[in-house]
Parts: sequence; structure tokens; C-alpha cells
Amino acid sequence: MNFKRNRPTIGILPGFSVLEGKTPDHYRWSILKGIQSAGQARQCNLLIAWGLGRGTESGDIHPAWPTVSSDSDFVPVGPWNADGLIVFAPLQHATRSQYLEELRKQGFPILMIATGEQGPLISADNQTGIRQAVEHLVMVHDHRHIAFIAGHPDDKGDSATRLQAFRSAVIEYGLDPDPRLIAEGLHNTPGGYDAVQRILRTGVKFTALIASNDTSAIGAIQAIHETTSLHIPRDVAVIGFDDQPSAVAQVPSLASVHVPLMEIGQQAVIMMADYLTGGHSLESIQIPTRLIPRQSCGCLPQVVFPAAEEKSQPQIVAKQPKARRQDIPNIQHQVVDEMMAALPHLLRFPFGERTYRFCANLVEAFHTSLREGSPNHFHEKLNAFLQEMELLDENVDVWQSPISVLRHEMFKLPATWRKTQTKHLAEDMLHQARFAISESAQRQVYRHQYHKQIADQTLGEFTSRLNAILDERQAVEILEENLGEIGIKHARVALFEPDKDDPVGWSVILNPHLEPVSQRFPSRGFPSPGLYPPDEILNVIILPLVFQKESLGYIAFDASNLEPCATVARQLASTIKTSRLHAQVIELSLKDPLTSIHNRRYFDLVLNNEVNRSIRLGNGLAIILLDIDHFKKYNDTFGHPAGDKVIQNVALCIKEGRRSTDVTARIGGEEFAIILPETQVEGAQIVAEKIQEVIRTSSDFEHPITVSIGISALSGADIQAETLVKEADLALYEAKQTGRNRICVFERSISEEKKIE
Repeated sequence: MNFKRNRPTIGILPGFSVLEGKTPDHYRWSILKGIQSAGQARQCNLLIAWGLGRGTESGDIHPAWPTVSSDSDFVPVGPWNADGLIVFAPLQHATRSQYLEELRKQGFPILMIATGEQGPLISADNQTGIRQAVEHLVMVHDHRHIAFIAGHPDDKGDSATRLQAFRSAVIEYGLDPDPRLIAEGLHNTPGGYDAVQRILRTGVKFTALIASNDTSAIGAIQAIHETTSLHIPRDVAVIGFDDQPSAVAQVPSLASVHVPLMEIGQQAVIMMADYLTGGHSLESIQIPTRLIPRQSCGCLPQVVFPAAEEKSQPQIVAKQPKARRQDIPNIQHQVVDEMMAALPHLLRFPFGERTYRFCANLVEAFHTSLREGSPNHFHEKLNAFLQEMELLDENVDVWQSPISVLRHEMFKLPATWRKTQTKHLAEDMLHQARFAISESAQRQVYRHQYHKQIADQTLGEFTSRLNAILDERQAVEILEENLGEIGIKHARVALFEPDKDDPVGWSVILNPHLEPVSQRFPSRGFPSPGLYPPDEILNVIILPLVFQKESLGYIAFDASNLEPCATVARQLASTIKTSRLHAQVIELSLKDPLTSIHNRRYFDLVLNNEVNRSIRLGNGLAIILLDIDHFKKYNDTFGHPAGDKVIQNVALCIKEGRRSTDVTARIGGEEFAIILPETQVEGAQIVAEKIQEVIRTSSDFEHPITVSIGISALSGADIQAETLVKEADLALYEAKQTGRNRICVFERSISEEKKIE
């Protein structure tokens, strides 16, 4: 068993999901929150891969995946750095399914979320959920003509299961089986919109509609509102599936089959962690679902439980003996257990102990205030509880349900219930509790809006600054400066370098404040030593850096705030690509297209810089000018293609003969120049002789050639670029005039009148 960083490392692969803009996929996002909460509780490292929509074509999905292919984007999350993989289905691609099957055959643990793939999986009870929706519409609202919006036709998992469950329920309840009542909605909002219109165009009668998920149900509601005179729920009842947060936000609020998505994510991590640490087997399990009636199906939600009838509570019947003191904790525990059951699963795990303490404190304070006849103790505990919840930035509004449970169960608590003032005190305290929770929740909303405005403003300023940057490392510096305001703790930016036939073989970290500054490691070695503190429990989401169809690298974010990640990744990829294109343009403008060495413009720029540096440091500086002998005759004899080949081979010979610090340029047709920093005449002569020897012994020339070389060197404050070039040119002229195929050094005795005509 291979453990990373002394604790289990679990990789998360999305399969068929991508981040689009700032709007998250609530289904997978909710599961991911459960994965993260359980990962924290079980002390597991999480490496989360997530794809980005290319935005070039509708439905152009390129999920993040551990292999390099044309229909996915490689990110470094796979069997090489994870002890087990949790994979979201559907994959909708045979190659990806085969990849997982091969890993399973090798004994690598893989757990699927949702149906449609081989191996152990965690899924929602789709059959029961659809049956509950049909039963509710038939038995409660007397609908007989029910339409169904299915998911994607290629999804053999949840979409197929829910469609089959609907068909079975139609038979079970003897409903209209007209096939025109079923249309595919692709599990997205536009698909749901189009599906309803297709059903309407057939003319088939329907008074209710069930959608395979909430997003297609929302699209259906929009279509009914915008294209018909039908009213929801008076003319058409609508029920979705998954119970995403957006369901409650609809007008009317969307009834939906509730899937405990966070619990699915939690159970996935628990099962995988138990397998990795305790040898437990990976098995398939189903998570129960339940229908949540709301306005869209014709129901009103029951927000407040009625108080239990006083006469049903034996402890308050006349002449009933008072509860013994030792019984009171047990009674309070019973009430606390009921309150806990009303809370979302996320608050019961992994924070069960803390949540239980909150409930127990409230019940104990409520009971104490009843006995003392004063609300002070309850108010004090409630205010402390709400303040702690706000500091933790946890959802306060969900505590309305436990307060309603407390109202329903309060008569179990021993108190003088026959006194009217006791009942009034209890109702007043609970009413004030609901008001305080609502007020606290409203403060949270305002606070979140305020922080979001700041984050959005920072994100906008960040993207604006990136648009003006033409250097990729400077872009990463700007990212690091703005991470805190955006709401991200840290981000690591890596660019790919190829390794032979592997285009993603190496990763180069661009973050300037990491040691070493430029860290290069095999991409499948992520995270490399030193990239994160050794004692940090990793919760990292990795997005590809993609520009159009080119994969540049990846960015690994701290995954505590997922919302801005897609925007940052897209903008950073665009900036990096722009900076590379800019560098290429500059490079092309400074290079000779025939030889790929530098051109005259680059030679002049570097020479001026080296002259200034030599003057500042007091070092010498030399240049070599080289010219191919009798080149015009060679061109006329063997043709221009042969002449071009000679020029290219001479350039290669110069590069081989020069030192690594020397700068080579082609400054004319067959003329070359070499700048030799911190070099005197003697050193320049050695380089010139080596170049001449390389040319003489090279086997690349079809016909022998020779070159003439002129050298000039200066030092001290008298160095001038024009003087160096002029003197080297005179030395070259001397070499040609005295027989060619030789090296001449400029000496002050050479007449200034000798000039090349």
C-alpha cells in the first residue's frame, strides 16, 4: 500500500463535468462538499481534478483526466499520486471506461459515484425517488397524464435508471403510456426548455411533469412561463430530482426528489478511507431519497411542527408524579436526538459532537428558563450559539427546523405546563429564537454579499491587470498578490514541458516565492517535495490551463473556495498564451529566418548593452566579423539553394566553435558577427581559430569553402560600439586583401583609409 505524505491520498475524477464560468454544477459541487468534509474528518489528502469547458462549441466537453487524449485535458491526478480514486459517472466515453477497468484489473481501488459504470458504486435510490414523485402526483393531486423529461440518451447510469423507473410507475398506477409524453432534456436547462416545447408541439395532453433532474425542470418551467399561457401548478404540476439549492429559489418553488448529495460524498470518502486504512471492502450502496413537496406541485411546505397535545404527555397530567431528577437528562437527550434528526447530514457528520453540544445547550437552557420563569438563560445561550455559528460562517437558517422540533417536543420536558404563563413563556422564547435565527441568517446574507462584491471587484481588477501583462512569471506574481482578496488561500501554477513523445512529461512551477524559484519535476510526480508544507492535509483542486485547443499546464488551487477558480484559470491561460505569442513575435523579429541565429538588429542591441556593461565593470570586449570567401562565385556555380545551405552550415559551425557566452548573428548576406564579452584579443583569436577549424573539418559541405575573419578588441572607458565594428570590418578587409582564408586582428597601424568599397 503506497501512502503519500504519511496519510491516505484520495484522487477525485469528474468523468463528464466541467466548470463553466462562475456557475457551479450544484450536483457535483454538493457531493464535493461532502467529500471535503469527510476528507477533513478522516485526515485524508484530496487531489481533485476538474475540467474546463473549451467554449468553442456547444457541448464541447473536455473533462480532466489522467491520460493524454484529444477529448480530455490532462491533469496530474491518477494512480501514481493517489492511493484510491473516486470517480463521478457518467463517463460517456469507452476509452475512459476501459482505462478504469485496466486499473481495477491491476488491483487499484476505484469507487464510482452514480450508476453506469462497472465496479463498486455509491448512488441515489433513483427508483424509489421517481416512484415517490409519481405516487404523490397521482394520490395527492389526482394527476393521470404525466410527462417526463429524461436525461442524456448516452447516459446509461442515472438518466437511464430514472427513465426506466418512470415507465414502471406509469404501468403500476395505470397512467397514460403515450410515448409522446417522454422527451430527452440532456440534464441541462436549455435541454429541459426544448424538451417541453417538443412535448407541447405533439399536442399530447399532460397535467403534470417530472424531470430527471432539477436543471432540466428549471428549463421546463421557463419554457412554460415564456411560451404558453399555462400556470404552474394550476395547469401543470412540476417535480424535479436532486433538490439542488436552485430548486427553492424558483418561482414557484420547485418540488423535488431530495438526494442527500453531501452524504453521498461523505460516504464515498468513508468507504475509501476504510478500505485504505483498515482493509474494508469496497461495496455498492444506495442512499435513500425522499420527495420534498413545494409550490410547483401544488403543495405548501410544512415549516413549523405543531406542538404536541398536552394531554398526550403523561408527565403533566394531574396527580402525575414529577419526573425524578435523574430522569431529566434522559428526557433532554431524547429531545436533543429529535432535533439532531431534523438537521442536514453535513452538520451531523463530521461535526456531530459539536452539533450535539449546540442542541444540548439550547435544550438545557430552554428547560432552565422554564423552571426559573425567565427567558434570560435561554437568550444568553442562544445568542452565544448564534455568534459562534456566524464566526464559523455556517448556515444558520437550517436551525429553524430544530427549533420547530423543540416546540413539538417541549411538553416532554418536566415543567408547570398547567400554568398559562409557562406555555406563553415557551412560545415567546421559541418565537424570539426563530426571529433571532432569521436575523442572523440575514446578516450572513449581507456579509456574503459584501465579501462577494469585494471578491468580484478584486477578480475584475486582477483580470484587467493580467490583460496588460506580457510576461508569464509576472502574471503569476500578480495572481499571488490578489489570492487573499479573491478568497483563495494558495495556488500553484505549472507549465508543461515535453519529454520525448510525452507532451506533459515535465512540470515547471512558475510561483516566484517557492524555493527553488523554478521547480521542475515529472508531471506525474505532483505534488513534488517542497511544493506544500509536509504537515499540511491537502485539499487541492487542479484545473487545466487551456487556451482554445492547446493544453499549457495546470493550476492547483486550495479547494476551500471553488467559485473563482474557473475564471482565474481561464484568464491566466489566456495571459500565458499571449505572453508566449508576444515572445515569439519578438524572437522572430530578432532572428535570421534562414539560419535561425540572431539578426543584425539583435546584434546591435546586444553590442550596445555589452559596451555599457564593459565600461561600467572595466572589462574588455571583442567582436569577430566573418565572411565566406568567394561566395558569389559559389552561388553562381552551384545555385542559390546550395548557397543557402552553405550559409546554414557556416552558422552551425560558428555555434559549435564559439563559447556559450558568445553571441552570434548574421549581419549580411554571407557575413556573420560574434560578440565576445569580457574578452581580450588573445581570447578572440582562440575562438576564431576554433571556428575556422570546425568549418575546415566539417563533412556537411558538399564543396570545400573557406572564411576570412577580422577581430577587434577594446577595453576601458574608450569602448564604443561603432569603433569596434569599424575596426573589425577593417581587419576583415585586411584578411581578404592579403589572400583570404585567414584571421586578421585590427591594429592601430592599419590605415584608416582602407575601407571596403
